[in-house]
Amino acid sequence: DHSKRSLSEISQITGINKTSVFRFVNTLVELGYLRKNSSNRLIRLGPRAFVLGQNFFHGFDLLQGVKPIIDKTSIQHSVSIDSALLHGHTLISLYRRELQNLIYFRLPLVMEDLHTRALGKAVLAQLEDAEMSSFFKSLQLKKLTPKTICKKEELLKDLKLTKNRGYSINDEEYIQGLICIGAPLINFNTKTVAGAVSLDFPASEFSLSAIEKNYTGILTKLASDLSGILTTAD
Repeated sequence: DHSKRSLSEISQITGINKTSVFRFVNTLVELGYLRKNSSNRLIRLGPRAFVLGQNFFHGFDLLQGVKPIIDKTSIQHSVSIDSALLHGHTLISLYRRELQNLIYFRLPLVMEDLHTRALGKAVLAQLEDAEMSSFFKSLQLKKLTPKTICKKEELLKDLKLTKNRGYSINDEEYIQGLICIGAPLINFNTKTVAGAVSLDFPASEFSLSAIEKNYTGILTKLASDLSGILTTAD
């Protein structure tokens, strides 16, 4: 959640005295897992931490299962694809395959503004009333673009349409210039939503109507295939 911390903050968060924190941090700096800014002394993650994270992530069995399916679909249909897993009231980015024509944006590892994303709305539309109510207690309906749905009644109406048609729509609601359609990933064993997948398009090249006409079948098949992988890996 934070890209940098001071020694005092680390001490307070961990409950370890500052002398020990200083020693631990210096050791991790020498090993390359942390780096210390020479001017303000703030601590950031170092390159070895990045390598450690990448090794852990690429060793994730589920990633090994979904990656070839997403890659094949992306290449075959020339489309950018995002996938994520549901964790509590957030989505955790699983795998992203991006084409060069897509407007660049940094997809966060942890996604919280679910009402603005095709991935998020695909998940929310599958929740039971009690789960939905719990989600809305923690969900802040922030306005990220002029098209973001910020009223609860309008969002609930959109989610009902999403569930009925089988896919969600993000019509420049998260980032201007980006249109996405999403579908839920279902754990077939538990019959519950476990994540989502989306197809992403530059608004400068695709209209929403053309996307719905030509790509919804591709999306729903991909979601079904990935759900099978997810269920097997459970």
